[in-house]
Amino acid sequence: MGSVNRSADPDRLRAAYAERWGHRWFLVNARGGRIGDIPVYRHVTDIPSEVTLAVINVGTRMVAGVLEECGKHGVRYVIVFTAGFSEVGPDGAARERELGELARRYGVRVFGPNTNINAFEVLPDPPRRRGGRIGLVTQSGHQGRPLVQGTELGVAFSRWVPTGNELDLEAADFVEYFAYDENTDVIAGYLEGFRHPARLRRALDAANAQGKPVVVLKMGSTQAGTRMAASHTGHLTGSDRVAAGLFRQHGVVRVRDLDELLETAALFAKLPSGTGARCALYSISGGSGTLMAEVAEANGVPLPELSAATQRALRQLIPDYLTVANPVDNGAQFLLTASLQDRRRVFQILDADDNVDVIVVGITGALGKITDRFAEDVAAVADELATPVVATWNSPKTDEPGFEILVRSGVALFRSFRSCFSALAAFTWYQGRPPRFRSRRPLAAELPDAAVEVLEEVRLAKGRVLSARQASRLLAAFDVPLPREELAISADGAARLAGTIGYPVVMKIASPELPHRSDAGLVRLAVGDARSARAVFAELMAAAKKAKPKAHIEGVLVQEQVDDAVVEMIIGVSRDAVLGPAVLVGTGGVLAELLDDVAVSPLPLDRADVADMLDSLRAAALLSGWRGRPKGDRKALVDAVMAVARLATARGEDLLELDLNPVVVRSSGVVCVDSLVVMA
Repeated sequence: MGSVNRSADPDRLRAAYAERWGHRWFLVNARGGRIGDIPVYRHVTDIPSEVTLAVINVGTRMVAGVLEECGKHGVRYVIVFTAGFSEVGPDGAARERELGELARRYGVRVFGPNTNINAFEVLPDPPRRRGGRIGLVTQSGHQGRPLVQGTELGVAFSRWVPTGNELDLEAADFVEYFAYDENTDVIAGYLEGFRHPARLRRALDAANAQGKPVVVLKMGSTQAGTRMAASHTGHLTGSDRVAAGLFRQHGVVRVRDLDELLETAALFAKLPSGTGARCALYSISGGSGTLMAEVAEANGVPLPELSAATQRALRQLIPDYLTVANPVDNGAQFLLTASLQDRRRVFQILDADDNVDVIVVGITGALGKITDRFAEDVAAVADELATPVVATWNSPKTDEPGFEILVRSGVALFRSFRSCFSALAAFTWYQGRPPRFRSRRPLAAELPDAAVEVLEEVRLAKGRVLSARQASRLLAAFDVPLPREELAISADGAARLAGTIGYPVVMKIASPELPHRSDAGLVRLAVGDARSARAVFAELMAAAKKAKPKAHIEGVLVQEQVDDAVVEMIIGVSRDAVLGPAVLVGTGGVLAELLDDVAVSPLPLDRADVADMLDSLRAAALLSGWRGRPKGDRKALVDAVMAVARLATARGEDLLELDLNPVVVRSSGVVCVDSLVVMA
């Protein structure tokens, strides 16, 4: 439904529409009439047969009426190209809500509004399609255009879906569609946010089940990243880390710009599944080889030394003053003086080396006949070798025959060493993920009676930050491991409790209005006797009143001192505005935010996720026994994280932040020695 060019040639119109919409379609316009022998209906309800899909491109204020006609006629799917809805402000948002209500009333599924008019059009294959096709989903129409223009670089696409305002159908729905599409081998996405996390998880599970890699450029942030956080956890998670945790759970490859999205997805489409990580680097310059090796190493791409037999064979073709160990430098003149047979022979020798999984050809500057011939060699051997060939063309000068030869060869082509080796590293990372792919069941959400009592107290008090005793009771109800501790309300009481617990003890102010006690100097360690305990009690009470005169002070918490730490960790929970509760684990202590060594995963998660999170930390080395130090009790640490995850599952809707820091990891067991719990 939309404007109609009544002077159009009917045969050309049929041909243009058939490619995109098939051979059975109808035109609708309020003026009616005909285009040659093609009727133009005034209303959708005038069409004399069933309609599966309607495409609406009319004035903004007319869309609702047309959608209602579609509903009355039994149309089940509608694409709305028209703009002027939620993207323009409150009035547009109201019009969009009206569309949503009409669609639900009639059971119509809506794509759009405000999507590109070229959505779903057939994209041409490049001249030489090597490998599979990419299904592209973008939440920005304009940002998708430079990606599909990658056909100019030899990249093939199945479809491009610019999702518009996502009134109903959203990016996750089309990720799931591409997972089952026989013409799609890799799924690429430009995403600004998520509407329904459950749909996204289902789509990513489908992609994993079908063996379809997903490569995503994720933009934007949510309230969790911008609001003032009360805890270390709130500062450390941020919405971006929660999204990254979701991606890690589901093996999603994350990139940082459009070029990287295009070239990484293209590598996944072109490189055979199961290809190893070991690269042989081949260039025409020692400097190029050195830079390639440095960027590869920075990205964790292995560069094995070529075998002695390989180096001897290369020495028969390449002079002694050039390196052949890996990288291989042919010195440029080789491309002008050697025969075509000898030039191909270099590739064949590299192909025969059992240590090589991928051959990377680096062309940094356009050098006329030299680089043209290098490109010719790549194109000539790409189909002959068992080892895949990847090429970079780093020069901005692309009006060269060599560049066109590489494009037409269909090999994976990059415009920088950075994007090349980051893509190869991502490919290797993804190859190791399938054993971890699984659907995650939500944890049990039962709330123990002891926790119910605490939360009822908090509700009646209308507080946000739990008192020290409330926090301990809530955590203990979920079996979070805590130290022995008691609350003292007098100096003599502090001395008596310390003696019962056993010296030395830790003493700290208990006040929900002073959550960061260490920062305010409201914690004392190694209190060794009764006299010291009395003195410290008085000092802490005075310091607390000075720090915040009107604060409610419950007393002083007297706690056993835990001195046998292998490493101090942090465990926390924050609530992302879109993805919901997320669990954090990382290097803790007073330097937690400075070290910024954390991993975050949204719920649901399982023990394998927690182990994966720990493995991603720099602190993993300390847990494993760094340089002869004792090993930390990883199992007990995983148990503690899972206990916190159960708490977050049970009270995720009103638990804003939870901060356990430090969590002392011992050789046997862990103890969460300090806590902060903030309710919504």
